This record gives sequence, structure tokens and C-alpha cells, in this order.
Amino acid sequence: MATYYDIFGQKVQYLSSDPSDVQVGQVWYNSTSNTAKFRGVGFGTGSWASGGNLPESKNGMGAFGVQTDAIAAGGYNGADVTASQSYDGTSWTATPSLSNQRRGLRGFGVSTAGAVAGGEHTSIIGNTEEYNGSSWTNGGTMPTAAYIYGTAGTLTAGIAFGGAPNPISATQLYDGTSWTTSPGSLPEGRYGLGGSGTQTAALAFGGASPPGSNTNTVSDWNGTAWSSNPHSMNTSRRDFGFAGSSQDGAIIMGGQEGSASAVTETYDGGSWTTESSMSTARAASAGAGSEGVSFAAGGSSPSLQNVTEEWTSPSVNVTKTITTS
Repeated sequence: MATYYDIFGQKVQYLSSDPSDVQVGQVWYNSTSNTAKFRGVGFGTGSWASGGNLPESKNGMGAFGVQTDAIAAGGYNGADVTASQSYDGTSWTATPSLSNQRRGLRGFGVSTAGAVAGGEHTSIIGNTEEYNGSSWTNGGTMPTAAYIYGTAGTLTAGIAFGGAPNPISATQLYDGTSWTTSPGSLPEGRYGLGGSGTQTAALAFGGASPPGSNTNTVSDWNGTAWSSNPHSMNTSRRDFGFAGSSQDGAIIMGGQEGSASAVTETYDGGSWTTESSMSTARAASAGAGSEGVSFAAGGSSPSLQNVTEEWTSPSVNVTKTITTS
């Protein structure tokens, strides 16, 4: 196993105080506080701005991609729909429709290699539809059909966890062709939760468990099993828009607390921060992007919404304490 010296060609500094001219990537040990620290890139205080409205008001869409290149598909506009649209950071454009009407579906991947799966219409749906940037094709069927579950990853390495109707605790993995059930289940069944990260290092947060009881629970996935994350969300809620680039980076947008919420929270791997609220309180919005640059589209408050709001948080250099949690 390579050491820090092997990789960087120098030893970790042993200092009585934090250095004043610290550089990104630098690691040191503070002998006064008995802590190991490093300098990395984080995100500062973010803000919301108005984006382009959806062509129709709806909630329960599945979304994937980034703020300036995303797909949102399906949803409910008074009836379950098959419509999908692409977003370029300014406006929405119609794209080919799904094969199945459904709401409560989830998405993962990027705009040219993404997928939506699950959802409900007249019954719970388990099938997957894959998008290549121009058309949809049928993919594999989930072993446990679900809707409003947590998801993360890519088209060829996706992960789904939890969901309704039971609520579900199953973890399901996608390889671009078929789904398999992982032996590692969530500690408890929950629905309306969010996710970020990858198939081997994911974060699950929030939701409701048991039905009707919102939670602020956070769990870590290591590719095999889930473990409790000690950093709980500040606000218990379900059915929120969410996005995230890694297990150490996520954003929660609105949701259902008791009524529709506009509250935003971001996660940096060490804590959740309550940020500026959205202009429009709503639940069941579609979200995509990262904790630094993302969007929330549609939703209900309780009336159906067509509003898109864009989140931007500037990159800042931060000093972090290295812990074992």
C-alpha cells in the first residue's frame, strides 16, 4: 500500500499550529490540537436564480444530467405522462417520449447516457428506459419494482435503494443491461429519500420511515453494505429534489416537511448546512447536477408547478480535520 510519502514525495508536516500559507492538497498534523488536517476545495454560500419554466406544470419526474445539460421525463400533470424534455441551463425543449406513462420515477447518468426506472401508473412499474441523447430504448427490469426511491451512479453502474410502496429497504444495482439485488439492504425501509455518489460509494438521506414519519437519517454505502452516517440532516423531510457528485457532496431542495418546503441543505462530507431557500416552496420536484451547480424543476405546493430554479455555490478552499467517521 502506497504511503503519503510515496505519492507526494514528502512527509506529513508536524506543526504546533496550522500553517498560514497553506496550499490545496497540503496535509499536516497539529500537535497542539492533536488533529490531522488537510486543505481541499469546498463550496461557499450559494444562491438560487430563476431558470426557464417547464412547458407544463407537473411533479414526480425522473431527471439526470447537469444543470446545463439535463433530461427530465415522465411525471404527473393531472394525469401520468410520457413526455420528456431536455434543459440547457436556459430553456426546456421537447425530446422523444417514454414508452410508459409514470410518475415517481428516478433517473441516473448523463444526458447522452442516462436512464429512468421504476415509478407508478395503474400499478408499480419496474422497467427501465435508457436515453442515448436522441432516443429511448428499453432496459432491464428492477427485481423489486419501486417508486420515489434514492438513486446514484451512471448508466452502466447505477444504484437504487429504498422506495415505496412498502416502504422498501432493498438495494438494487444496474450495469447498463440488467438489475441485480445486493445482499446489503438499508437499515430500515424508507421512501421519498435522496441519494448521491456512485455504485460503490453512495449516500442515502432523508425520506419517510415508517410511512408518514419523516426522517433526517443519513446512511453510507461502501459497495457491499450500508452503515450509519453520524451527520443527520438539519430538517426531517421526504419527497425533495436532490443532486450530488459524490458520497461527500449532496444537495436537498425543498420537499415535504408537513407542508411543502423551500429549505435547501448541502452536505460536504462533514456536516449539513442550511442554505438560502428556494423562491417557490414545493415537494416532488426533479433535481439534477451537483451540490455546487444544480436545479430544481416542477413539483407541487400543493398546486402543480412549472418553475425551474438554478442553484450555484462558488468553489472555496477549506481546511478540514481528518477523522475516522
